[in-house]
Amino acid sequence: MPKLYRTREGNITAVDTKTQLTTLGSESAPGPLLVPAAAKNLKAIICAFGTDCSVAADGSVFIRLEGPGLPEGPEAVAIGSHGVAVATGGHGSRTAKRIELDIPVVPSNEILIFAENVGEDIGTETVGVTLEFEM
Repeated sequence: MPKLYRTREGNITAVDTKTQLTTLGSESAPGPLLVPAAAKNLKAIICAFGTDCSVAADGSVFIRLEGPGLPEGPEAVAIGSHGVAVATGGHGSRTAKRIELDIPVVPSNEILIFAENVGEDIGTETVGVTLEFEM
């Protein structure tokens, strides 16, 4: 089956705060993330994140998907965790992972991608998410 991909990225700077991922590298305003016109479902997400670990803390990161492109309502997917025992004790990065999904979509409608850090405030996380649509 053919596949199409849509990507967004951004920074989380506060714990327990829903942060929309709206940029795409050098494109600071790539426009709305629209479900491809012939898409049947959201097959997977590919995600990676890194953190500056500016304090001794730990937490987890999850992705929220919302918007009119999701007929069954919002979805949340955990993508990883992080932490350090010593303040300014390093940084953390997580290898990109692909998480299988099977979520119906509404073609040509928007999906909003949010990232959220939960647990303790560890500093700044940079998150990248790619949605994989099945045609």
